[in-house]
Amino acid sequence: MTQLRSIEEIQNLSERLASVSHNANKADILIFGAGIGGIAMLEVLHSYKGVNITAIVDICEEAPAFELARELGIKTSTDGDALLATFKEGILIDVTGDPALYEKLDAFTAPPQLELISAKSAKLLFELANHQIHDEHTIQIQNTRLSLLDSMLEVTLMLEQAPHLHTITSKSFEGLHGHIQAAKGIAVMFNKESGALEFIGSIGDKKPDCGAPSCDFSACNNIRKACSALHKDERYSQIDPPVRLNCSELDTEYNIIIPVWQDAKLAGALLFDIQGELSKEQKTSLEMAATHLNMTFKTLNHLQKLEEMAIFDALTGVFNRRKFDMQLSHEVNRTKRTRHGTLSCGFIDLDDFKHINDTYGHGVGDEVLKHIAQCIESSIRDYDICARYGGDEFVILVPTDDAIEGDGLEVIGMRILEKVSKFQLPNHPEVKASVSIGICTQSSETVDAEKLMKQADDALYQAKKSGKGCLRIMADEQFHYKR
Repeated sequence: MTQLRSIEEIQNLSERLASVSHNANKADILIFGAGIGGIAMLEVLHSYKGVNITAIVDICEEAPAFELARELGIKTSTDGDALLATFKEGILIDVTGDPALYEKLDAFTAPPQLELISAKSAKLLFELANHQIHDEHTIQIQNTRLSLLDSMLEVTLMLEQAPHLHTITSKSFEGLHGHIQAAKGIAVMFNKESGALEFIGSIGDKKPDCGAPSCDFSACNNIRKACSALHKDERYSQIDPPVRLNCSELDTEYNIIIPVWQDAKLAGALLFDIQGELSKEQKTSLEMAATHLNMTFKTLNHLQKLEEMAIFDALTGVFNRRKFDMQLSHEVNRTKRTRHGTLSCGFIDLDDFKHINDTYGHGVGDEVLKHIAQCIESSIRDYDICARYGGDEFVILVPTDDAIEGDGLEVIGMRILEKVSKFQLPNHPEVKASVSIGICTQSSETVDAEKLMKQADDALYQAKKSGKGCLRIMADEQFHYKR
């Protein structure tokens, strides 16, 4: 067959090569010339899964392309005639530029089942195939990045459920390790109270039992040291020498680390064992993932602070009125569903608070309010509710599953009165304070949020009328008086 001459013919042949992997038969190719052109053809054509490069031929045993061919597992030969004798169907590619060889091959390819590509045609084929491989590589990179972005989006959407930090870190770890082609990896967090290392995820290794004596917690310091070496603008670091955890169950060195920060404090880290030099794509994935993970932590931290601001009183640290109203509705509905349950509500008002502010200043007044809140919280049970209702007034909710006796409420009230009476400010020991308390309790049959609050307020009014440091309890429309 004569040399292909038109670009259209070359394009058709390139398309055949690109789609040959979908066919039942592979395209056999014999390459003549193992110089620069031969290297180019090997690099381009070996990427096609359906192409079978039978051999590459050159008269020189030390031809440059022979070394690449051996690495790719492709036969090399200096005897072109012998190979031609066995080559019955396929494509001959001549990149030698030798006119005599071209005439010989042109005559050999007279049968229709043989095709010859030579000279400019070979160059065109190389450029077309190379462009296609480049395009496919670009598409693959974009698909990988889109997949990573999908993982990041999934993590971002989790913020709606206010997940634990461990959950965010673990999910980010799952989405990242496949994109960076890590041989092994672990995700760790540091316990906020003790600082101990906690394993929350791993690839390539089983999760170690870090409570076992075989684990050396010096690894915590190794990780901290690797993270502390990072500059502020660095999202990840290549560790040299690598971090070894010194754990008999996880004997691996990790050379890549992504620190996880919370309020400028190291909260955890993702560590990977990546073989060889990092590619541009791996670096991009690490940069994207690290930036997203730390931004997610910062966002989650801000959301938690906003939630705290929405339900906690900024001065005293107890719940605010908004949270109390929500909890009151919940407890009323819960009490109605019980058979013998009760719900008690108590108003606690600081006596003569204006006098304290006027005499000692609002700073001292704030310290007194903080102390009152502490006295109340330490006097009620863990599942009771204390909130600052407004100004110098606090409120408590005391739910029970069995009818609470009047003495039970009196114990709580008297405990608050006693603790308040004994408090002393370190810088102002002369400041004295007392509170008046009014409590109302209702059964599951009669409980009503509005009436409960009204009767508790009435009980507080009676306590105020009786003097300072008083407790009044209303239950079944009757008052119980205590001093």
